[in-house]
Amino acid sequence: MAMCPNCGKEIQTPSKEWDLGKIHVKQYECCGKKFREYEKKV
Repeated sequence: MAMCPNCGKEIQTPSKEWDLGKIHVKQYECCGKKFREYEKKV
């Protein structure tokens, strides 16, 4: 779950997810803008 940087709304599901080596990336879309959340894989 991520927060929109523009309106502050909580977004439940990412529009896209993928892995970059040891990092898991989640892309969200809100207010016509896209933003990403990065997580370290254990």
